[in-house]
Amino acid sequence: MRWKFWQAEEESRPVVPEEVAAPQPDPVPKPAPDPVDEPPPEPLEEPHAQHVTPEPGPEPEAPAQVTLTIDEAKGVIKEAGGDVIQVGFLASAYRRNLDEDPESTETAASRKRLRELVGKRLKDRGLLASDGILELRD
Repeated sequence: MRWKFWQAEEESRPVVPEEVAAPQPDPVPKPAPDPVDEPPPEPLEEPHAQHVTPEPGPEPEAPAQVTLTIDEAKGVIKEAGGDVIQVGFLASAYRRNLDEDPESTETAASRKRLRELVGKRLKDRGLLASDGILELRD
């Protein structure tokens, strides 16, 4: 058996058919036409009314006292982008204590915790003044 080894070219080149034309040089861009002076467009409204921006008024102050039901408070906090999960847990605990014994100290304590949390959430969202008071209705 005989082995035949081919000699490799030093530099390999792709085969290009002779029919392929040489690339054309990029055309020279034409100069841009001279700008023509045009009259400015006529304003549709009075000139001073086009650039007047309304000045922002003073921000409405948060109320110092708010009276809401638990569901109203949850809705307001949720609309303002706040989290109401913890409010829901405390509300459930308060309602459970209220059903068992409305006069117990546990019911009063759970109502107080709920009121403080809802007040804090409202204050965080700017819906209640920082020294404001929240009253919960049943």
